Amino acid sequence: MDQAISAVGAALILYAFWALQTGRLSPEQHVYQAINLVGAALLATAALMTESWAFVVLNTVWALVALWALIRPAARH
Repeated sequence: MDQAISAVGAALILYAFWALQTGRLSPEQHVYQAINLVGAALLATAALMTESWAFVVLNTVWALVALWALIRPAARH
């Protein structure tokens, strides 16, 4: 099960990266940050299931940064 979760998470992160690099998405778009958030959360979950602590930390921070980017515009208004 952890392999399926991590495969979906990695696919989402890679899609967001590809879309950014090809100009299909920009960092300011909520969809870009949402894809990063979900992908990183899935990867963190899979890492937690296998007790891969460095990857738990990495992907938890990645998810938190994406979440911050999503809610930051709302906090400015």
